[in-house]
Amino acid sequence: RGGGRGGGGGGMDYSRFDRIEDSDDEAPSARQQALTLPLGLPRDAVSREDYDGVWKVLLKRGELPFTPAPDLDGMWGFYKHGGMDEQALLDQACEVLGGFPCRLEPADFKEKTYGLTKKLELAGREDEARMWSAIYVCRFPKDPDGYYNQGVLLNKMCDRAKFGGAPATRLPALDGGPARSVPTEQYCSLFSRAAVGYYRRCLEVDARQRPAYINLIGTLERNEPEGWYEDVQALAQRAVRHGIWYDRWQRPPHFVPTLPARPWHDPAGFGLCRALEEHAETIRGEYDAYIDRLVRRRDWDDADTTPGPGDVGARDGALHDGGLRKSGRWREVPLFANCALQREYAAHFPQTVAVLQAHCADAVGLALCGGGDVIFSVLTPGTRLRPHCGPSNSRLTCHLGVRVPRTEEQGCWVRVAAEAPRGWREGRCLVFDDSFEHEVTYGEPGPGEAFAGERVVLLANFWHPSFKFKNDPEWRAKSDVTMAQVEVESLPQTAVAVRAGRPGS
Repeated sequence: RGGGRGGGGGGMDYSRFDRIEDSDDEAPSARQQALTLPLGLPRDAVSREDYDGVWKVLLKRGELPFTPAPDLDGMWGFYKHGGMDEQALLDQACEVLGGFPCRLEPADFKEKTYGLTKKLELAGREDEARMWSAIYVCRFPKDPDGYYNQGVLLNKMCDRAKFGGAPATRLPALDGGPARSVPTEQYCSLFSRAAVGYYRRCLEVDARQRPAYINLIGTLERNEPEGWYEDVQALAQRAVRHGIWYDRWQRPPHFVPTLPARPWHDPAGFGLCRALEEHAETIRGEYDAYIDRLVRRRDWDDADTTPGPGDVGARDGALHDGGLRKSGRWREVPLFANCALQREYAAHFPQTVAVLQAHCADAVGLALCGGGDVIFSVLTPGTRLRPHCGPSNSRLTCHLGVRVPRTEEQGCWVRVAAEAPRGWREGRCLVFDDSFEHEVTYGEPGPGEAFAGERVVLLANFWHPSFKFKNDPEWRAKSDVTMAQVEVESLPQTAVAVRAGRPGS
């Protein structure tokens, strides 16, 4: 690339950067010193000061919502010892700041930028990936994908810190000072707030972006900033106005508009429920025997490999389920999950598994197709699961009461949509459509009240009776073309193919 555009081996000096517009969420800054752009210079000729200066100015561009500082120490290390990709990242940032026109066709620039962003995301280098998204936003501020991708990356960094378990997390700074360790809760609050800002900007650019609604609402639900619930309801109503969903209470990522929808269903109308209730004593007996085996197990007995209940969210593919827990403890004993029979658990429930396989084909089939689970769901007193919507309206959810220490009047209930909360009964089923907003509460014991025990239900997601693509491996793509290849909370690869060539549309 020689000396870059504009010639000269000493970089380029642009005093007009003094008046670059600040981010929406920041107060205007004092007049900055002239910036030297190290465009096209050999790595050995680029100083750390000039490298950092590029990103400091870029992140103050008016096109960008509030953006947390990247780890410039890490980025500098990759740049000094990296290859063409790292050089391209710096050069493209310099070209944006220098006001140079894009040298590629928009579709080509978008495809290449996305490829580099995704490559860095998969390598765990989210800060550099975020800088590619920032560059894209500055190039094409009327294209929603750059804002969406930045929000996804910010969410990913927030969740990694939240679920990592460390009490503190390293927070970089743009002011030239060293990174500092802050409480993880503070770090997550900062990054989730930034993600919300980018999703909002995405919707300002294109109000029909369903992935942005999904991730924005999900971020608000999992982090609960002040006024979050009213905000979620307002967003849901806005989405309904734009035809994203038909009911503000029903907001699944995967949505089949032709399916009949209501929050609650009569269990008597499903053979699955009749079979589970008929065999409820057997199912309860196997669960009690399983717990008794765990209680009696000796710590030194290596021969006993009985797996204990796992925290919801710890299993592969279920990370965000763990983010639904507001308080208390939520655990699971999975029988069918992750597209397979969980044999290490199923071995302790042979009769329950036999009932499921013989009489609950719609639950087993859905689980094997990756659309749901069959698990024992276990809550301790004091547990609250945040209001949320399930992933698809192509399924319904059955809860068979296994251990129910309290009634709804005593603070143990599930609320679906705007309906009155309902409690569980041992040996009886509840059926609801979990694509409608729902929440669960199992209240703390009162003063002087003995421990009531855990609330346990056998949870079985099963195919909606009117769904046309049951047990079809391609059920998602065939029933919801819009979201067929968009992995929510991952970078939207379909945007590169489908929307390519239309920045500003």
